[in-house]
Amino acid sequence: MRTHITSPRLVHTALLTLALAAVPLSQAALAETPKSSAAAATSPSFVVTAPWALEGNYRPQSEGPPPKWQPPALSDSPVAPPLSDEQRKVVQDTRSEKLPEPTWARFVMSNEWRHDVVFPKLHELGGVFVGVATDQNYTMAAAARAQLIVTMDYDSDVVYTHRIYHHFIKESPTAEELRSYYQEAGIPKATALLQKVAQTPEEGVRLTRIYHRYRQRLALYLHQVAHVRVGQRHPTWLGDPAAYSYIRAMVQAGRVMAVQGDLNGTVALRSIGDTARALGLPVRVVYTSNAEGFFKYTQNFKDNLASLPHDEKTVILRTYKRGMTAPEGDLWHYNLHKMDDFLSRIASPSYPTVAAVMTDLRTTPVGRKLVEPTGVSYYDERVPRTQRMATPPKPAPPAAPSADKPSGPLAARL
Repeated sequence: MRTHITSPRLVHTALLTLALAAVPLSQAALAETPKSSAAAATSPSFVVTAPWALEGNYRPQSEGPPPKWQPPALSDSPVAPPLSDEQRKVVQDTRSEKLPEPTWARFVMSNEWRHDVVFPKLHELGGVFVGVATDQNYTMAAAARAQLIVTMDYDSDVVYTHRIYHHFIKESPTAEELRSYYQEAGIPKATALLQKVAQTPEEGVRLTRIYHRYRQRLALYLHQVAHVRVGQRHPTWLGDPAAYSYIRAMVQAGRVMAVQGDLNGTVALRSIGDTARALGLPVRVVYTSNAEGFFKYTQNFKDNLASLPHDEKTVILRTYKRGMTAPEGDLWHYNLHKMDDFLSRIASPSYPTVAAVMTDLRTTPVGRKLVEPTGVSYYDERVPRTQRMATPPKPAPPAAPSADKPSGPLAARL
């Protein structure tokens, strides 16, 4: 999920939680402490420091003590080579769709912290990684060793936040240098760079406005992302130098882009599919975060997913709550659902929502065995289907008016 940053209550809760786990926003406070880092590296204890962005009183289901999960190291296979000029043009021609600006929420920060639990299931899937929301996409795409990364969001602020990241990443050999653009001392170099790379004066104004709008919150948030610790690993794109190097190489190779689009739209996802086909790549991951929980499955949504070039390895990757186990330090259960099985289920009217889809996994013996203690699951055709549309009862024939009871419009009021 993306963190709701326009709700005063949640802003206070989330930022206070982060602030207590982090430090005051200052150059000295955000700097690394070599002594403490060395101590953490040599400590034999199992530690998870994944800060919560609390929402209300929700607590995920847990069964016994959390497992001592150690995230695996990411693949060291070579990054895909830079795109040719012709291929870059194909990528740049991927279409966005114009959408109304959100009036109730802006999700430029995530409250998902434990994407490391999906690493084994994403390992070297390759292909195209398509994902909604913000920077958590980079952590998962690094695990998948994707050959093209496409972030798509209905909110243009999220899209521009990604594009700002891309410009800063190109100029930053390390994650620490990237984060320095969001510190107060980095404002002059950040604004100068954004003005320099903007293709039009209007774009320069937009980039700098978005940067200033979220800079302070992102400085704190990105610090937290960089310092998530699981066991002896810092498994995020800003905590693992190998992950950051991969993302930077992908950005430099022209293999990362951000578009504005709606999962239920008619333009962006279809265009992403066309781009993937033109590059000869299958779409291997479609990350929806918790977005599926906000709508019933429309025909556009079904057609959009079916139109993507995919194969037997392709998965929908979603986050879900509703009584499912979550990794330590997180709110969400991470579910990977084989694309073909998902499309088959939602083709039936019996599966109008993600709740109906996940019921099969949560309630059947086969499904429950696929839910791992670490808070992740893989869902495919092995899971029996339990949802059936109830046959609507036949309407009763209208009763003849009774002589001793009123009928007509007045009877309805009586």
